[in-house]
Amino acid sequence: MDSFNIKPESNGDSVDGAIRIDVGDDFMSAYMNISGPVRGGKEITVSDAMEAVRNSSVLIEFERDAIVSLINNKEYNKRICIVQGQPPENGLHGTVSYRFDRFKVLAPQEDEKGAMDYKNLGLVHNIVAGTVIADITKETEGEDGFDIRGNALKATPGQKAKYAVGKGTYLNEDETQIIAEIDGNITWQKDRFTVEDTITIKEDVGSSTGNIDFIGDVVVKGNVMENFVVVSKKNVTIGGNATNAKIIADGSVEIKTGSINSSISAKGNVKIGFCENSKIECGGDLSSASFVACDIFCNGVVFATTGKGVIVGGRMTSLKGISANTIGSESFLKTRLTLGNDAILSEEKLSLEKEEANLTEQIGKLIQIIDMLNAHKKQAGSLSSEREDMLSSAIRTRFKYSNDIKLIKRRIEEIDTSILSSYNLYIEARKEIWPNVVIRIGTLQMKVENKNVRCRVYMNNAGEIEYKPIAGPTG
Repeated sequence: MDSFNIKPESNGDSVDGAIRIDVGDDFMSAYMNISGPVRGGKEITVSDAMEAVRNSSVLIEFERDAIVSLINNKEYNKRICIVQGQPPENGLHGTVSYRFDRFKVLAPQEDEKGAMDYKNLGLVHNIVAGTVIADITKETEGEDGFDIRGNALKATPGQKAKYAVGKGTYLNEDETQIIAEIDGNITWQKDRFTVEDTITIKEDVGSSTGNIDFIGDVVVKGNVMENFVVVSKKNVTIGGNATNAKIIADGSVEIKTGSINSSISAKGNVKIGFCENSKIECGGDLSSASFVACDIFCNGVVFATTGKGVIVGGRMTSLKGISANTIGSESFLKTRLTLGNDAILSEEKLSLEKEEANLTEQIGKLIQIIDMLNAHKKQAGSLSSEREDMLSSAIRTRFKYSNDIKLIKRRIEEIDTSILSSYNLYIEARKEIWPNVVIRIGTLQMKVENKNVRCRVYMNNAGEIEYKPIAGPTG
């Protein structure tokens, strides 16, 4: 600690007042202490104190008022701080705060009722595009300081946060957030989060994985085991079998080996190696080497033309056509095939016609009410508020019913067009069709009594189901 003193002078028995200024070794502060005169010595003046400060190490603005108060009040032997430097304020380091757990632990998940679901292990974590994955705070430069000599004291700037932007994510413009770029499964890989639109299960879907419910494509290298479920908002591809399983996809489904006692629902196409005792709902075309005792509804065309190409047993409905090598079997196992959905459409049409008639009747009653109230209004010049409300309500309801009738008529036209298209539908047996196959086309039904080879079954212009030989090679 440096000190600056104005020592008292001694003149005989008298001693003048004295000033002491102490400066810290780091030159960040200075203190003043005054002592009073003794036996008539000279008092310390404000001018003396100011001169002492100017002759010290203090080169920045100091506490003049505090010094004046100290001198004027003769606060002897009181040590006061007359000046302080400004220490530097170092910058803050940048930080990253993740909104998702980085490390995934497979464990049974708790359902809405609080029970543990041992088939949901949390393998998949769905995330939609635009979801914030991490929040980032930027580093700061800090603020420089100074000592009492006026020397600058440099601040240490903060360090930039350490993070990496993974596949399927992006950094926003001001670099304060990492955001999902696509819909998919979020995972931590090495030092970053990634979002993948395809999840690949390299093993079976079973007790080690739990059920799969994913927003993107699902690829299963192995099998889907008994009582397990695979759900995808896009497509599902299974390398092995689906056995007593449930597969649901908003897109297409492909099972490279086979489906056994399983339930499959897809809005797109479905392709299966073989299919036994399974229920399938297909929004597009459906193909397999064999369909044995299956329950099928297909919005497109059903194909069983590869391998054995067999449809035997069960029920099959197709809205656009059925083509197979062999339909039925030598054992005459009952097989039901339906083309089109005319029966369902006919029921819908009948219901719509009844609804149209009812609305027409209601409109007639509303017209009577409207005419009566308008006549009364014309005669009396006005209606009570209650009757005005009744008139307005009747007019609005009549308009709504009229619009409903327009929609009904449009739907009836669509149904009629669809029923007429039944004449273009056919069932094709490239090799043979066996007895006890029941065929329904539109509202007509026929049971095959004799074996027929290489034929096409369709509804002719007379509205009858008939056979037609297939000419030439079938491929």
